Amino acid sequence: MKKVAFAIASMIAIGAASAASAQTISPTGSFTISGSAVMQQSTTANCTIAGSGSNTSTVGTIASRSFPSGTFGLCGPLGLVQPYGAWSFRVAPGLTNKIYLKVGANTVLNKPCYGEVLVDWDNATSKATFNNNVIPPVNAGDPSCTLVSGGVTISSARTIS
Repeated sequence: MKKVAFAIASMIAIGAASAASAQTISPTGSFTISGSAVMQQSTTANCTIAGSGSNTSTVGTIASRSFPSGTFGLCGPLGLVQPYGAWSFRVAPGLTNKIYLKVGANTVLNKPCYGEVLVDWDNATSKATFNNNVIPPVNAGDPSCTLVSGGVTISSARTIS
């Protein structure tokens, strides 16, 4: 009986270890990002997104990022809406169709938002898609921001497995 109990316990432990296996991003190295986002706080802005960075097998850092164009007066080099904080992404344990994306933006109200959101990921297109993802405000009491729609593509292609 002890051998049967030990065998069952061993199988449960092996199954638990397999279920907890970490997702990985491949390949590793440098990349660029491009795309657009419809963002909303006090008003709606549709900004293009450009940037570059590098990643390990589980996390990526977006070291350079900008909103080079989009809604007139809101996006672009002199626009009121600008990237905020250190941007990055990481795998979502147990999921290959989602990633955690840490992003931020300063806004028309000068009330920045910054935080981590879980977004859809498509391995076939190497694209993160936004769908009403709420980014918390930097300062308590300020309004949050919403990534209403859009997305960014990573080049050269990355997959999560």
